[in-house]
Amino acid sequence: MSTLIDPTITESSDAQHTVLLPEDYVKKFDPDEYLQFYFSRDAIEDGTRVSLFALPVFAQLMLQTMRPSERETLLDIGAGPTVYSALCFRDVAKRVHLSDFVDRNLDVLRKWIRHEETIDWVPTIKVINRTEGGPTPTDQVCIDVEEKARGLVKSGGIHFADVHQMDVVPELAGKKVDILVSIFTLESACRNYEEYCKCVTNMMRHLRSGGRFVLGSVLEDDEYNSGRKTIFHLLNLSEQMILDALVSVGLDVANAKKYVLDGEGVMFIMATKL
Repeated sequence: MSTLIDPTITESSDAQHTVLLPEDYVKKFDPDEYLQFYFSRDAIEDGTRVSLFALPVFAQLMLQTMRPSERETLLDIGAGPTVYSALCFRDVAKRVHLSDFVDRNLDVLRKWIRHEETIDWVPTIKVINRTEGGPTPTDQVCIDVEEKARGLVKSGGIHFADVHQMDVVPELAGKKVDILVSIFTLESACRNYEEYCKCVTNMMRHLRSGGRFVLGSVLEDDEYNSGRKTIFHLLNLSEQMILDALVSVGLDVANAKKYVLDGEGVMFIMATKL
């Protein structure tokens, strides 16, 4: 499941709050609440999402360093109810696969494919466009961007995923993609570092040698808001722990592109699989 860092300050309370665990996602995660909390027009305008800064930068680097034949397929593991990876990488790949563990999130993605949107993605598209350096897009440009992203997902697919299984995305078992993306997912899915390392190993089975892995991680935090009042557990990870896990599965961390945003407590990295 994908989490994001909220730029707003939520209501504080002296009362002890309940922190939900990875096994609670199926029953307790509310995609509509999550989308409203992070991607509503008011939420987007309150502050730029850090992922919407990093991913377009990585997309541009891929366009510059990978031939079209080397970047045809992209898989997002833990997309949640969001489509921002498809929006950010719309000019990079030809086929985009979105996957998640929670059926309700997959239902939201399928509704988006059918133009039954539960959230207006125009504010997000405008933030992405601003990061890309373009002029403020017109409504028609935003429609075109979303339609292009929607077409890429139609060409790829929407899939169930479980990072704890050897075949994380069963429908893609035995197949390898050119680009693998996972944003703020593993730290919310794992209870300990051993699990985390195993899940990284599982995910790498879906990435070809020479392909790019894009990871967004929360650093040294124990929980996050999935909505105004719902809090989920995070595995507390240091930057070094994450890098060690990536090196262990054959990623070229030494030559990776990395952003560590200390003020936000997050890290984004793009590394090549050796």
